[in-house]
Amino acid sequence: MKKHIAIILSGLCLFAAQTRAFAADVVLDSIVAIVNEGVVLSSELESEVAFLKLQSQINNQALPSDDVFRERVLQRLIDQEIQRQHANTLGVIVDPSSVNRAIEQVAQGNNMSTAQFRQTLAAQGFDYDHYRKSIENELLSTRLVQRDVQSRIRVSKQEIDDFLSASNQGNQNQRYRVLHILLAVPQAAPQAEVDKALARANSVLAQLNDGKDFAATAAANSDGTRALEGGDLGWRELQELPDFLSAELTKMAVGDISQPLRSPNGFHIVKLQDKSDQEQQAQSETLARHIFIASNSEGGEELLTQVRQRILNGETFAAMAAEFSEDPNSADNGGELPWFTAGQMPGEIESMAATLKDGEVSQPFRTGFGWHILEVLDTRTRDNTGDTVRRQAELSLRQLKVEQETERWIRQLRDESFIEIRG
Repeated sequence: MKKHIAIILSGLCLFAAQTRAFAADVVLDSIVAIVNEGVVLSSELESEVAFLKLQSQINNQALPSDDVFRERVLQRLIDQEIQRQHANTLGVIVDPSSVNRAIEQVAQGNNMSTAQFRQTLAAQGFDYDHYRKSIENELLSTRLVQRDVQSRIRVSKQEIDDFLSASNQGNQNQRYRVLHILLAVPQAAPQAEVDKALARANSVLAQLNDGKDFAATAAANSDGTRALEGGDLGWRELQELPDFLSAELTKMAVGDISQPLRSPNGFHIVKLQDKSDQEQQAQSETLARHIFIASNSEGGEELLTQVRQRILNGETFAAMAAEFSEDPNSADNGGELPWFTAGQMPGEIESMAATLKDGEVSQPFRTGFGWHILEVLDTRTRDNTGDTVRRQAELSLRQLKVEQETERWIRQLRDESFIEIRG
């Protein structure tokens, strides 16, 4: 999610702090970018860089060099400042209660209370106020996209019919894990600008072919909205991707990296990270239970190793969950989680569940929130037919169009803004 603390100062960016009754120091917080009538401050940039570095470290995501990463974060803050000003013009706001509800939903999605989620963030080194601001910025961006982009998106009956028809053909039943880099250039740009973007794309491709990490390269070079997340588009069906990408993916093996692909938004480079088969009109669900320790320290892993051994020695999983688990939503229920499908649990939990036989207790493993041991209790397949399938198809098509239009919308806002980099 986007992170940015927007501070608007009407005059000089000076903070007077009286450190003693007999003396006062004036601290200069320098301006690193002017954005129309607003600014991005050095303190904002350094805070955001530290926040995103910590997030990437916890997610084991590679990053580019410090100088490049700092520049990429600055560009994101500029985009956020532009959107904040646009929201002010339109009267779009995000109230504190909306932020609270969003945080509650994130906490619940990780089987935590809001208080425990806040404690976990603090234990990992995150500043909670910064996290709240990042949620506020994301909500503001979402509301702007809903107003300026989603309101214009239409999905026809024929498009849904075509989507479902394609879903019934051969490899259309596969899902693809896609990493993506965009080198943006407008469709109507002069040929010299197009050639320059293509040269840049070929340079990036050469770095990737030489073995450079894709996520770090995306963070350093991509103009896509998920650049600082390593360009990870997640799992997609072919119909959920533009035609020029889906056509290329069908030719690729896992691990392959494409040549630069032209679209109205610019040049794209994709890597096929993984792919899997899925049954059409069916959804696999898993019932599992876990014991959770809200810590990323070695102590959490050691404790769960001991707990696991006690379970293997005959003590019940439910009793161990009640005694040790720090998940307030499942500890008193034997550690049992709700039935879940792909994408509903942290990826580490879903990946571990996929490797376990029913009744097998995993070794301790870590997510972004702490240490877990997991036991799969049951799996089932739920059919999705008729109107449900059509609704899902419409949502997938709508999301595809929104993603494409959002990138163009962000570039248009930036093109219409005055930006001066001072950092």
